[in-house]
Amino acid sequence: MKSNKFPIIVKNFHYDLLDSAEVQGNQNIQVSIQEVVPKGEADKQAEQGQFFEISVPFDVTPPEEMFHVSGLISRYIQIIDFHGHASDLDPEALERFSRPLVEYIETLTYSITSVALNRGVQLNFHAAPSDDDDEDEDY
Repeated sequence: MKSNKFPIIVKNFHYDLLDSAEVQGNQNIQVSIQEVVPKGEADKQAEQGQFFEISVPFDVTPPEEMFHVSGLISRYIQIIDFHGHASDLDPEALERFSRPLVEYIETLTYSITSVALNRGVQLNFHAAPSDDDDEDEDY
């Protein structure tokens, strides 16, 4: 699928150093996609394909680490020659469109921990199969 990708937007990113040795790991990353109505210049391109916003809210405490990160990252995309609904997209397409946003979380976390902890912590998220039919995917 061809697409026009707009810049990735970090809507919020929060880092906390934890003070308890009893930290339990938590990996909650959700991917959602919703149709959007283009405005301005993009409105003139609407006949080329459907516009969507992909959002990735996250809440992560890596196991055996003493920090927590959370936030929301999103991106607008236009899928060329596609005029269906978000539910019509196959899971592979959703993963391909959302993967750069998940990589942003990995990169931001590495950068922040490099400064805050004097060592970068590399997160590696991979798509997990979903048991339900909604538009969210766990990573």
